[in-house]
This record gives sequence, C-alpha cells and structure tokens, in this order.
Amino acid sequence: MDNFDFGGADILFTDVDDTLTTGGQLLPETYLALCQLASAGIRIIPVTGGCAGWCDQIIRTWPVTAVIGEGGAFYAHRTAPQTIQWHYWDNQASHRADQAKILMAVASLELDFEPKLASDQAFRYVDVAVDYNQQESLSPEQVESVHDQLVAQGFNVRQSSIHLNIWLGDFDKSTMAIRVGRELFDLDMEALQQRSVFIGDAPNDDSMFRNFPLSIGVANIRKHLSVMVHQPVAITSKRSGLGFAEMAATWLGQRESSARAKVRPD
Repeated sequence: MDNFDFGGADILFTDVDDTLTTGGQLLPETYLALCQLASAGIRIIPVTGGCAGWCDQIIRTWPVTAVIGEGGAFYAHRTAPQTIQWHYWDNQASHRADQAKILMAVASLELDFEPKLASDQAFRYVDVAVDYNQQESLSPEQVESVHDQLVAQGFNVRQSSIHLNIWLGDFDKSTMAIRVGRELFDLDMEALQQRSVFIGDAPNDDSMFRNFPLSIGVANIRKHLSVMVHQPVAITSKRSGLGFAEMAATWLGQRESSARAKVRPD
C-alpha cells in the first residue's frame, strides 16, 4: 500500500463479505471508514455476491451511491431518499426462470454428500448460492465436485469466501460495474477505469481485478492468489474490514496531502 497511487480517483467499488465484513460483522472502524470516504466526495458502490435482500438494506442504510448484487445480476440506487430503483442485467422474469433451472440442477447433482443452499437463498432474485463456508463446511474436494458438475451443465459458477454462486447469463461483477459507470456517471470504460478503485478478497473478484487497474486486495486474499488469474496490484497489511479501513486511511491521506500541496505558496 505504501507505493499505491490513488491519483484522481473518486469512485470506489468494493466487495462486501470478508472485505468490508470481518467474521460476518461490520466493524465500527470499517463503517467509519465508509462514512469518511463518502464525506470526502468518494462515491461508493458495493459489489457483492450477496442477495437482493442484503442489497436492499445496504442501499437504504449505508453511505453508498449504488449497490451491485448477486455477482452482477442487478444494481440498485436511490432516486429519492426512500425510493429505490432496481436495474436487472436482463429482466426479472427471465432471471427467475433461469434461477428455477439452477435450483433443479443443484438438487439433481450426483454427489455422496448433500450440498446446502445459502440461508439467504429465499431473498435472492437471480442466482443460486451453495453454502460451503458460512453455516456449512465443505472440503475443497467437495467444493470442486459441485463446481465441476455445474460448469459441465453450462452454468456459471464463482467461488466467494463463503458461497458458490451459480447463474445463467453473460454478466459478472465487472460487466455490471461498467454498466453502472455508464448509466449513473456517464463514463465510458476508459474514464471509469481512471477514476475508480476496486478492493476485494476472493476468486469471484477476478473480473474486477482484470478490468480495474487501481485494484487492492485485503490481506486475506493471499490464500486465494494461487488460483486467481488476475490479481490486485497492492495488498493491505490487515485482513478484511480492518484492511479496508487501512486502504481508506491511505487514500484519504493522499487526498489531504494533494490538497495541501495545491494551496502551498510558491
């Protein structure tokens, strides 16, 4: 982080589970960092594999501009203080039909164990999440078995720090982030890349690390690096939410130093 240059970036895309949260909790230090970034004029967009229900409370209660959920299936933003607008990658009806196909496929897997759906599955609009590291515990071999059988059937499967997220469609976290940049900020991809920072922690953040050069991993990403094609250019010294707070402090410190330099007399 010491050599990371935030430049003139003023947009933050951030993963949620194990990037903002620590052991499933949002620490005071992390929430304060979010508030400080927002107060400094940085527009924050969480990008999560989390469910629509989770995203609804995020956009209503956190100091964020928008939220991308279920791995890029939709984004939500406020059009008025208590009014939320949802934007789907395709349309809700087709996504619901695809979700039903995935649920049937998961139920029909030929395994010597029973994969469990995430406890928040009822609050998902588009994807299906299999729990391997939240309330359930699957071995790496079991996770691989679920992954490989579903990929062989033509489904997209990505591994977060807690779930296997399964969906149909040509979207992911990055494609929806680019759409948000275009639709909410009127920025093409190149301009969005120059003005955005991304921070994450897991293999399902791979597309964001690929398309956003100003990318950071919290320290707990190190255990995943060997299986990731695209990796962050900097890694915090602290894990999870404390790593996020470390990133925020560094970014705000650079902005303060830059502001002082601009007003310093010759």
